[in-house]
Amino acid sequence: MLNVSGDILNWIAAGVMFPLLFLPLAFLISDKRPLFVWAASVLAVVAAGVLFARLAPILAITPSAQKLFWFLGLFVLTFIAVTGAGFQRATAGLSSLFEGVTRTTGRLVMWILLAMALVQFAVVVLRYVFGVNFIFMQESITYMHGAVFLLAGGYALLTDDHVRVDIFYREAPPRRKALVDLAGTYLFLFPVCLLLVWTASPYVARSWAVGEGSNESSGIQALFILKSFIPAFAVLLMMAGFVNAWRAAAQLKERG
Repeated sequence: MLNVSGDILNWIAAGVMFPLLFLPLAFLISDKRPLFVWAASVLAVVAAGVLFARLAPILAITPSAQKLFWFLGLFVLTFIAVTGAGFQRATAGLSSLFEGVTRTTGRLVMWILLAMALVQFAVVVLRYVFGVNFIFMQESITYMHGAVFLLAGGYALLTDDHVRVDIFYREAPPRRKALVDLAGTYLFLFPVCLLLVWTASPYVARSWAVGEGSNESSGIQALFILKSFIPAFAVLLMMAGFVNAWRAAAQLKERG
C-alpha cells in the first residue's frame, strides 16, 4: 500500500487530466471535427513521448506495455465522457468548474494570511515578553506559509496577479496576448505541472504511509499534509491554465 495512492494520482494525471488539457487547443484548431483533433493530438504527443523514451534508454523511463494499456483505457473512458456531454459543452463546463475551484481555494487561503500574522505576533509576544516558546506555533507558521504560496498559485495565475516579466507582452494587441498565453500554457505550464504531479505523488504517498511528522516531539505531527500541498499546487495551476487556454482560444476564434 506504500505507493498505491501515488500510483492512483499518477494515473489520474496521465489518463484523465492530461487528455483533458488538450480540449481548448482542439477547439481552436477545428470547428467541424474537434473530437477527432483532440484525440489525435493526445495520441500524437503520447506517441512522441514513447518514441523519445525508446531512443533514449539511458533515461530509464521507457513505459511498459501494461502502462500504455492502462493509459489507453483511461483515455477511452475520458473520450466517451466528453463525447456524451458534447465537446464544446464539456470544455466550457470544465472551464467553469476549474475556475470555481481555483477562485474558491484562493479566497479561502487569503484568510490564512490573517491567521499567520496573528500567530506570528503571538509568538513574538510570548517569547520576548513572557519568555515562553511553543514549537508547534512556530511550525504552524511554516505550514500556513506553504499553504498560502502553493494553494494560491492557481488563483494568482487566473487573476493575472503573479509576477510577469512582460517587456513585449504589456503593449501587445489582444490577439498577440492570446497567442502568447496559449503557447506559454501548452509549452511551459502544462508540462511542468504534469511532471511535478508525476514525481511528487509517490513522495507524498510515502509520507502519508508512515504518518510523517515533525522531528520535534512537541511539533506538529502532520508533515504529510504539508507535503500534499505540492501536487495540489500543480493541479490548481493546471486548472487555472486550462481556464486561461480556453479564454485565449475563444478570443482567437472571435478575432479569427
